[in-house]
Amino acid sequence: MVELLVVGAIVGLLAAWLLPALTRTRERARVTVCISNLRQIGQAALLYYDDHAALPAENYPGYLLWNGEDYVLYGRLLQRNGRGLARAFFCPSSSEFRPDASETGVQNLGVTGKITAGAYYTRSPLQGGPTRMPTETRALVADWYDGVTGQGNHKGGVDVLYSDGSVRFAPVPKLWRVSDSNAWAQVDSSSVAAVP
Repeated sequence: MVELLVVGAIVGLLAAWLLPALTRTRERARVTVCISNLRQIGQAALLYYDDHAALPAENYPGYLLWNGEDYVLYGRLLQRNGRGLARAFFCPSSSEFRPDASETGVQNLGVTGKITAGAYYTRSPLQGGPTRMPTETRALVADWYDGVTGQGNHKGGVDVLYSDGSVRFAPVPKLWRVSDSNAWAQVDSSSVAAVP
């Protein structure tokens, strides 16, 4: 009986010791998928640019891919590349925007009166977003992040797709919001190294 208690205590200590490491490892894997998603979106945006001589930007920012009537913002990439790309618009770390959400998920693409919203925020030209390929590197799309409510896809920063096709993690201030008009200047000037 004492041996069972000792073994149980040892197993409990090992679990308490390993659980935080497993949680960190799982989040690192999610960040890797997020980076891959943004790279896929970047490649699709370059193909779109080749066809249209413009990026799929509009005068309003946001998460929408399908507005109930038409593909909007970077959702236009789905018209050329197909619905297979749709899951790339959902960060696996996001708790706010999920691909299977009944009100905003992938199943709503192309359905009149339903919307689809991804977990990445598209920058508008009014926020300094380019409509053509700029000579300097500019942020195009970033993770959802709202420092005021303490919610976001990743802690302490956002993964950002830049106009040169690179994806970088940009640390952001505590109260930073991706939807603020001045937020993009901070990620444009981010000096973190590109993610390999």
